[in-house]
Amino acid sequence: MARLQKKKSPADKIKTKVQDSEGLAGDSGIEGADRREDSTTQVSNQVAKVREKLGKSSPPAVVVPGEPNFYQKSVQFLREVRVELKKVTWPNRKQTAGSTVVVIILVFILAAFLGLVDFSLSKLVQVVLA
Repeated sequence: MARLQKKKSPADKIKTKVQDSEGLAGDSGIEGADRREDSTTQVSNQVAKVREKLGKSSPPAVVVPGEPNFYQKSVQFLREVRVELKKVTWPNRKQTAGSTVVVIILVFILAAFLGLVDFSLSKLVQVVLA
């Protein structure tokens, strides 16, 4: 199970350390809010330092935990469809033409059979009602 868990980035580790050391969960009131703002600034500074060390100077993307929105779901669906379509073995031109001919012949055979049954039953009904 541990293999499937996502590894934390250095920035996430720093955030966790700062939050744990200051005990943000139990803070309340104005003093707690001030400490939260200070710790948020500290975390941002530490994240920026880590990013500089890693060579990423761009601002961090905003990641909102929870369920993805409609656009993200749609994009993910289309990616999965593309992957699945790559796995499909498509028929060549000869196979497609052969299958089409078989379908057309079966349609004519079934149409003739149903036409014969319909004609027979309509004659039977005429005989019974006459």
